[in-house]
Amino acid sequence: MAQVTDFLVRRITGQPRHPLARVGVGVGLAGLVIAARLALVPSMGQGMPFVAFIPAVLLATLLGGGLSGVTAALILAFASPFVLLPDDQQAGALRRLLLGEALFLGSSGFVIWIVATLRATVAREVAARETERLLRLELHHRVKNTLAVVQALADQSFREGGDPDADRQAFSARLSALAGVHDVLVDRAWRSVTLESLAERALAPFRPPRPDALVLSGPPVFIPPVSIPPEAAVALALCLHELATNAAKHGALSSDHGQVRLSWRVDDKAIDGKPIDRKAGARRLSLEWRETGGPAPASEPGRRRGFGARLLARALAAQPGAQAALEFLPDGARWTAAFDLDGA
Repeated sequence: MAQVTDFLVRRITGQPRHPLARVGVGVGLAGLVIAARLALVPSMGQGMPFVAFIPAVLLATLLGGGLSGVTAALILAFASPFVLLPDDQQAGALRRLLLGEALFLGSSGFVIWIVATLRATVAREVAARETERLLRLELHHRVKNTLAVVQALADQSFREGGDPDADRQAFSARLSALAGVHDVLVDRAWRSVTLESLAERALAPFRPPRPDALVLSGPPVFIPPVSIPPEAAVALALCLHELATNAAKHGALSSDHGQVRLSWRVDDKAIDGKPIDRKAGARRLSLEWRETGGPAPASEPGRRRGFGARLLARALAAQPGAQAALEFLPDGARWTAAFDLDGA
């Protein structure tokens, strides 16, 4: 029974793509039913000529859509006087035939409308079920990825021999950053987000009172904002959180005179200025996190070379053409990263 139902659903929702093919379905069914009706003339006579025509219109509409149904109805209506008109061609017979044609065309129009409505309803239901199935798969995929990220954060945050309180605080902060970027993505229905909105959300907890202490510098306003795909957005938000955390503890944001500038651009060069080999039309995003005016990097603790450094180097590795580098210059830390926005 289920197989029969699936077959009927496929027949109702599927139809030939090309209009000529749909017209061909109507012509073919009209020809078959006219031939069958003529074959039955010896046993049924020429009365009730339209008895078998309505099912043919119904079948044509089911198989080929409204265009097939209209084609079959018109052929059957205009061909019937020539093939089914009685030989004596009496006035009464002609009037009955014309009245039958009018009733047939009206009934055919009603049948085509009913079937077209049914097709549209079933198609929407099938599309809704397919969307639901894809959403379940996508949710399963997202949850698995998120749990993997949480597990990696936990493994690296709670290190053997570390300070339990500090590790717990670091883990909690990283989870908050992860939750923040998920909020942004949910607001966008898990579509691409703008880099500026992502950076604002990730860095909001670290903004000092001085407005010039943390500056976001993107392309000019007349250039469309940079959109980041969801997978890259999660990794980038974790990187920005890690950079801001280190800057607040040991870097520029820990000083009254320090400054952090996050800048980005979209171009066709790698971060070292060399051309990259990728498909034509791909855009490349380059970012720079630059700290100045803070404590000398030489005085930073070894923790910054641990999980944070590995995160900054590897978090974006899954993105096409990814590059990342963390440097400690005499006047402050510098992190650069780049990846292709439009595929490898």
